[in-house]
Amino acid sequence: MVTKLSVGDILGCPVSGSPLHREGNEWVSEEGRRYPEVQGVPVLFHPGESDTMDPMARTREFTGSGTESDPWCVESLGITEDQKKCVEAGLRSGGHQVDPVVEQIIAATCGNLYRGLVGRLPHYPIPHFRLKDGRGRVLVDLGCNWGRWCVAAAREGFSVVGIDPQIGALLAAQRVAAQLGVDAAFICGDARHLPLRADVADVIFSYSVLQHFSREDAAKAIKSSGRVMKPDARLFVQMPNVMGPRCFYQWARRGFNDGSGFNVRYWTLRQLRAAFGKIGPTSFEIDCFFGIGLQPSDADIMPVKWKSLLMVSEALRKLEGIIPGLPWLADSVYVDVTKKA
Repeated sequence: MVTKLSVGDILGCPVSGSPLHREGNEWVSEEGRRYPEVQGVPVLFHPGESDTMDPMARTREFTGSGTESDPWCVESLGITEDQKKCVEAGLRSGGHQVDPVVEQIIAATCGNLYRGLVGRLPHYPIPHFRLKDGRGRVLVDLGCNWGRWCVAAAREGFSVVGIDPQIGALLAAQRVAAQLGVDAAFICGDARHLPLRADVADVIFSYSVLQHFSREDAAKAIKSSGRVMKPDARLFVQMPNVMGPRCFYQWARRGFNDGSGFNVRYWTLRQLRAAFGKIGPTSFEIDCFFGIGLQPSDADIMPVKWKSLLMVSEALRKLEGIIPGLPWLADSVYVDVTKKA
């Protein structure tokens, strides 16, 4: 029998990493730092760190001043005024097969192929999870947003903790998990300063998140991940490979530079090995070709032209291990790291 995870047993101060204890609706560190809790979600940001995205700044603002005027924290989602109206109307009416927040942010979380599904998503696109046999091990999903990968990991038996800087997305993740009958804990925080104690995670997972960080911020997130990983724990993170044909095309269009803000940063496999290798031995596994984030499990909700792309990408992925060097040509790869004991 798997014991249900108590998030209080693993929470840590994002500044010092020290344990936290609850006092009313706040979490308090050994040093006396206080962090609020919003509708069951602890909010723990490093007070001296910059924001990686505008919704993160809005979350700080909301959780610092109270959310009574916006109980669903819609303002923290980074969506248009028309989308906000759709979300608020949907949440007030209730009874939806798909949460109104997920309907409106699906393209932002899953990629451009999902633009046509905004506002008319037939069901939750829950992907197949590569890691199996969770056996109650603690898996931390960095940048979980509305929780699609949290649901996928929980169904494989992991005790899941989703972390994201957008409080509105996390409240949606809570609703989705409850609707689908999945146990998962959610924390509002920053991947660069994980609000967890040291040596608590068996697996660190992330999909389509660290690729948006600057090289400096990515290094901070990798270091923070290593701190909270147990000895021999596994890190399994999706990243873009600049030598993939689609990634190289997009990089060239940008003028072969990193861009700024929330732009995707394109990495070579050598750069990824150097960055993540600071945690431990590093290898790669193909995620997909012809884009970032293509999930064959979503073929049933895609237009015919995208279904064909998914099929070809998946057929190529299955040649991994047969064609030497194929990961070097994939557009999206998983970085697979085992922490040194």
